[in-house]
Amino acid sequence: MKHHFVKTENHKQLTAGVAFMNERGSLSSPLCLVHGEPGVGKTRNISNYGATNNAVLILGHVGMNLDGLVWTISKQLGVKHETNRTAEMGKQIDALRNMGSPLIFDEAQFGLSMRWKKVEAAGIEYVRQLGETAGVIALLVCHNSEVARFSNSAHIRTRIAHRVELHGANEADTVNFVKELADVAIGVGVGELVYRQTGGKYRLIENAISALERFAKLKQLMQIELNDVSNMTLVIDHEEGLIPKLVSTAKKSSGGR
Repeated sequence: MKHHFVKTENHKQLTAGVAFMNERGSLSSPLCLVHGEPGVGKTRNISNYGATNNAVLILGHVGMNLDGLVWTISKQLGVKHETNRTAEMGKQIDALRNMGSPLIFDEAQFGLSMRWKKVEAAGIEYVRQLGETAGVIALLVCHNSEVARFSNSAHIRTRIAHRVELHGANEADTVNFVKELADVAIGVGVGELVYRQTGGKYRLIENAISALERFAKLKQLMQIELNDVSNMTLVIDHEEGLIPKLVSTAKKSSGGR
């Protein structure tokens, strides 16, 4: 499977969101929240944006603290990490101003869990201050399930100037994605079959492409037609089996009768 970036509707949404941020009025609101369900291509799109715009990319993770975040930013900006946090931040701001680099904080919910003395959400506050002072935008990327947590602090939510929600692929995006990335020629209707089986989840679409390539190799096919795979299950969405099933109140009250 090929791995180059394919422009989709999500690319358009992110591009429009960045354009809005660059044209915003108040520089005191440098934050843009980019969110979506798992598997819709958040990391793929922000990684492409970051690579083409010389962005500083921060990847949040379990156990990350404020010092780790500061070190990550300094390393990418070529700033020496030092014990004087104020001096280091000043050098980071100067570098961001000179480079014009946007900030991207992927898995930004981990910044909400960081504390510095009595300051809550210290990671987000740090990124906000960098963006505001240097005059660059900061994209905070998270799952939909984490969005509400960014509302807990008035100081943070009032600095979020825009929100961009990314979605699963539509049918047209799926067809184009499969044709662009598959290492075997794809016939009419195959991309649509992939869409029906994956529901537009990019992670599953990639798995389906791999399944198609394995099938083509096994059957020694140069091109896969719909008739070749119409009865095949290309992917299994294990996530669906892990989602809790809700029992209606009426059913509970009737004892399941």
